Amino acid sequence: MRLSLRSASAYFLLCCPTAGLAFVASFPRPAAAAASAFLAPPTLQYRTLVVQPRWQASIQRTFTSPLRANDGTADNAEQAADEVEEVDVAIVGAGIGGLCAGAILNTLYNKKVGIYESHYLPGGCAHAFERSAKIGDAKTTFTFDSGPTIVLGCSKEPFNPLQQVLRAVGVDGAVEWMPYDGWGMIERPSTELEKRWKLRVGPNFFEEGPLQKFASNPAALEEFDALRAVTKPLVTGAATIPAMAMRPGTTALVPLLRYLPSLFKIISNGVETSTGPFGPFLNGPIFEVKDKWLRDWLDALAFSLSGLPAERTNAAAMAYVLFDMHREGAALDYPKGGLGEVVNALVKGVEQKSERNIELGSKVHLRRRVESIEFNAEGNRAVGLEVRKNEGGKIIVKAKEGVICNAPVWSLRKLIKNENALRNLAGGDVMPAQNNLQPNQSWITSKGVDPTTGRGSAIGPRPDQIDDSDEAATNLLEKC
Repeated sequence: MRLSLRSASAYFLLCCPTAGLAFVASFPRPAAAAASAFLAPPTLQYRTLVVQPRWQASIQRTFTSPLRANDGTADNAEQAADEVEEVDVAIVGAGIGGLCAGAILNTLYNKKVGIYESHYLPGGCAHAFERSAKIGDAKTTFTFDSGPTIVLGCSKEPFNPLQQVLRAVGVDGAVEWMPYDGWGMIERPSTELEKRWKLRVGPNFFEEGPLQKFASNPAALEEFDALRAVTKPLVTGAATIPAMAMRPGTTALVPLLRYLPSLFKIISNGVETSTGPFGPFLNGPIFEVKDKWLRDWLDALAFSLSGLPAERTNAAAMAYVLFDMHREGAALDYPKGGLGEVVNALVKGVEQKSERNIELGSKVHLRRRVESIEFNAEGNRAVGLEVRKNEGGKIIVKAKEGVICNAPVWSLRKLIKNENALRNLAGGDVMPAQNNLQPNQSWITSKGVDPTTGRGSAIGPRPDQIDDSDEAATNLLEKC
């Protein structure tokens, strides 16, 4: 299990132009310029770089310097042999975020979109792949998910942001969601201490089942109820304000006016509390969870949500999961055919005719490695991409209205060669080159795993993140 529904849905939103989403729901659609507003939550592992262009008619003049217009030199003679593609918006990476952004811009805003993906399959961390095996005389094909496995909010309201996007671009009918009520947990597998239990979503199932059975002390139930109560204000926005009503900028409050009571509750929590990590609700000063087993379970739940321990996972995301999994009518969802069906639906949204029935030529390009994001001389506008084809050859992509980067944040520095752009992004100083920059993963798999059977495989915290005490060093993730 890698991403839970709501963390996944937050991740899905990284590249979505929320201005567009905001007005799809209940307001007249704004001018095309509004599509330049994007949301990039700062607390997730993957972040979005959005360089917003100025909307102007004389857009062609911006391509002269950074895209090496022909001035008669030998280098430019060679450049002329490169393929040139022109789009309204160029997107780096065909992950869920890039596909959501592309589908919205193509379908709702009549923008020609080019998405460039180095992999041979779309979907990024959420792609699916097939393997075939001969069973008897027949050949059977199996589909495997590479990433998200825990999803909520797609088969019934309140819909999560992913389902809101699918519905907004008209491809929700391409995905059939199958609800189910929980998943199985195995602690200390293949040992005398092995425990097997089921996490069932819905009211009181967790409290009266595994929590009551495995908690370290009788006060654990009171702690859990108190934790849900103290984090409930953080849920207000996610539960009552749809993602399509949220966007940054000077007009951000306009689509939120109909949700003023919920908005006031969010503001009353304080921005830092609402957007910060879960640590203050786990270790104090806001609240402290003392029961060992409950803390271990929150860490395991957080890992499925973000790949991080609970104290470093986004507080609002944790609060929402604690609310959504234990409410009346809660259900987990799984798309028939696997998460690849969601990816296929989003690709369809990118490449279909726009809402105005216009064939724009938007396309998801696979096996296309982005080598650089091109900027104007001042470094304040992204104007295109330089893309390498797997079979050889280069493509110069001219992006009239902007570039969206859905690549991992640790890859971003390598894509920007323009020092002025690096200086602008770093707030005045050139962003330092870090060739060894790697994702800060909090968990590692155990050593000594039998590769033929997978026996002994477990996920646990990195050594530098383990408390020295014996009690803290053995947590639920290590047991499972």
